[in-house]
Amino acid sequence: MTDNSASLIGQLRTTLGKMEVALGVIGEAIAWTDSEGKIQWSNATFDRLVERQRFQVLAANLLDLLPLKQQGQVVNYAAHPLSRVLNEQKEGSAIYEYKQSDRDLFLEISWTSVQFKQQQTSAVLVIHDVTQRRQTEELLANTEAKFRSLIQNSSDMICILEPDGLIQYSSPSHERLLGYPPSYLMGKNAFDCIHPEDVNSALDVFTQAMQDTSHTLCVEYRFRHQDGSWCYLESTVTNLINDPSVRGMAINTRDITERKRAEAQLLHNAFHDPLTGLPNRALFMDRLGRAVEHAKRHENYQFAVLFIDLDRFKVINDSLGHTLGDRLLIDIASRFNLCLRPGDTVARFGGDEFTILLEGIKDVSDALQVADGIQSQLQLSFDLGKGQEIFTTASIGIALGSAECARAEDILRHADIAMYRAKALGKARCVIFKVNMHDRAIARLQLETDLRLAIERNEFCLYYQPIVSLATGWLNGFEALIRWQHPQKGLILPTDFIAVAEETGAIVPIGKWVLRAACHQMSQWQKQFPFHPPLSISVNISAKQFSEPDLNHQISQVLQETGLDASSLKLELTESILMENAESTVAILQQIKAMKVQLYMDDFGTGYSSLSYLHRFPIERLKIDRSFIDLMELEGETPAIVQAIITLAHNLGMNVTAEGIEKVEQLQKLKKLGCEYGQGYFFSRPVEAVTVETFFFNRRNWLTASGTDTFGGMQRNPQNLKISS
Repeated sequence: MTDNSASLIGQLRTTLGKMEVALGVIGEAIAWTDSEGKIQWSNATFDRLVERQRFQVLAANLLDLLPLKQQGQVVNYAAHPLSRVLNEQKEGSAIYEYKQSDRDLFLEISWTSVQFKQQQTSAVLVIHDVTQRRQTEELLANTEAKFRSLIQNSSDMICILEPDGLIQYSSPSHERLLGYPPSYLMGKNAFDCIHPEDVNSALDVFTQAMQDTSHTLCVEYRFRHQDGSWCYLESTVTNLINDPSVRGMAINTRDITERKRAEAQLLHNAFHDPLTGLPNRALFMDRLGRAVEHAKRHENYQFAVLFIDLDRFKVINDSLGHTLGDRLLIDIASRFNLCLRPGDTVARFGGDEFTILLEGIKDVSDALQVADGIQSQLQLSFDLGKGQEIFTTASIGIALGSAECARAEDILRHADIAMYRAKALGKARCVIFKVNMHDRAIARLQLETDLRLAIERNEFCLYYQPIVSLATGWLNGFEALIRWQHPQKGLILPTDFIAVAEETGAIVPIGKWVLRAACHQMSQWQKQFPFHPPLSISVNISAKQFSEPDLNHQISQVLQETGLDASSLKLELTESILMENAESTVAILQQIKAMKVQLYMDDFGTGYSSLSYLHRFPIERLKIDRSFIDLMELEGETPAIVQAIITLAHNLGMNVTAEGIEKVEQLQKLKKLGCEYGQGYFFSRPVEAVTVETFFFNRRNWLTASGTDTFGGMQRNPQNLKISS
């Protein structure tokens, strides 16, 4: 061997050594086998793969060191890469599964055959560990599958739009929610299906999202369903144009049609009456407020408010029941609509109250015409089913609005005041508001307030009017009559406050006070001025007081506390109170009678009595109303009526008191007719207790001198006549 040859061989060995070192540190495992599959050479990576030392690898059979699987199945000899390369498949690659001692690997094996000159074929296998890549691919595949499943089954719709609005992708949920197959929407412009009224707002949001990649924007709009109807949708828009995996505008959409319907229903319920479907108080006040503001801006604009209250509707509810009462309200609401012009508003204000807003009227005649139409409609009968036919009327108040109107509440209050004025005048009529009505309402409210304070401040006092025996002229007793000593207005007569007390319920505590005060006063007089028989005190009982469930207990307690004998107390009740519920009234009267308290029927002849019940009431005395006594001097049948009343009373075992005697002629006729007792200005006007004590108890015969002589020429004032407390 020459020196040159030796040098070349040395260089070759050096190069081969370097190559082996380089092949030993690369990531791929490499193995070289002979034609029988025995390993002739391998790099260190291969040795680590098969978990062997170098001396264990060399000359070992590759099939024994590298058993493989595919899809969990063992790869047999024929399918093994070594066999394939040695059996004429010179090149190829595939992924296999290989199990090390502590983990499973995925290997990508590439093989090739090598043949030097006339030598036998050798195999070279290059093995790359793709476990991590394979796991990543599987994870991505699973994630993609989950994402695809979520998209396909999501209740939301997802689509990708091009910057010009063309749909490049739509999720399958579009078909389920909107009826469009995804393929149908592809390439179409999404804005073509948006409601014309909503397309501009949707375009604005889309354009804004195109310019802003940092925020997700939201928009609501109507979208045409495949069947032609409109669905309410809510979309969030995200700009993903710069995302290489999307390159478009991502639209996530949900169907909010049901929510919108629910919101609309809630809004409708908030501003409409659930029974009649009419606007309610809130909506009416909103429209009235708008009318007021419009009138302020337009000098010639006029409007009117009608406040309508059905007359005696409570009677219908109480007699026929609330179901038929509700049906009547529904029918009435329908008839009201027949009387209105387009643009007018009728509302159910509450209960049996309705309000109407008439806008743009010429003058009050327009409002009166509507009111007349309503009254005409109500005059027609209402068929409530099951053969039940009824009639009803209404009281209507009208208030006009113009540029001078300050607030909606003021206009409504004026109409309400006018309506109550219509009721006071007899119902079933229409009244136009006038300023003095408001003044009267303010005064009424102040009166109510003062009345309640009067109870607390003990501002009431009693006046007493004597009751005289017409047969003997002797004093029989007194009727207690209430007065109000107002701190600013002075003495107020019952005519000015009893009706308010009845309406507000203040009559009950007032009545209790009168009963106690009257019994206490008579008890004191009986001790100071003994009479035989003892003098009695008459006290008027109101309807509300009579309906108190513990009335008997109240009477008993007062008698016990004041020490007054029950026979000295006379309770006066009107015909209307007694006949309100005649059956139960009889039972209550019997209980009071059992206490030895006497019962009088007051103002007989002015109310309504049933003779079939009159004999059942345990009444000791009838009191003839002064209206009959006033007419006794005139020609006609009035004396006969008085005589008939006296005769009826006597036949029923009752005696009679005549009220309002002012003249001697009246006294003489009453005595002739057999009337037992009398009271009135002929004897005395109602006076305070101190006057009674000063003048009355020394008089023996009340038939010889009138009250004017006794009290130094006092003028007779009809207002001082008896008013029931």
